Amino acid sequence: MIFVSGIHGVGKSHFCAMVKEILGIDTYSASSLIMEKKKCDFSRDKLVSEMDNNQAYLLQALTDLKASKEKFILDGHFCLLNVSGEICRISCETFIAMHPDAIILLTEKEDVISTRRKERDNLEVSPEDICIFQREEKKYAKEIAATLNAQLFISSGADDLHRAIDFIKTL
Repeated sequence: MIFVSGIHGVGKSHFCAMVKEILGIDTYSASSLIMEKKKCDFSRDKLVSEMDNNQAYLLQALTDLKASKEKFILDGHFCLLNVSGEICRISCETFIAMHPDAIILLTEKEDVISTRRKERDNLEVSPEDICIFQREEKKYAKEIAATLNAQLFISSGADDLHRAIDFIKTL
């Protein structure tokens, strides 16, 4: 499994669609897998309650996927916003249990993400808040990759996605 991460609005879904089209690798969204197992939906503001409980649902879904798929991509996050809007790291134990073979962290310019969040979610998110969130996502991605001894590729934005696809080809 390849784990594709990045904050909300960075372009994970777009990138995963590119990978599916170019390489034919199936892609799954962590939030969709959780919602399917949990039989509920998430709010548009992306604030998450029951974070640990949600990760248990995700791990159940991944167990099912790994039983039927040899190679796939999971799009998700290293950090989420709790109901108070604070950045919270998903537990290291979750990533140890997931055991991704490789990690791709997508990043993007803060103003681009801010515009996407406004257009997609009808939310005003300041570039400063996005910068802080991306910085924490990147820091934790590096820590998790080191802990798992997993290969890590960090993209620098939409212009860099083909290098990320080339990275996948090497796996």
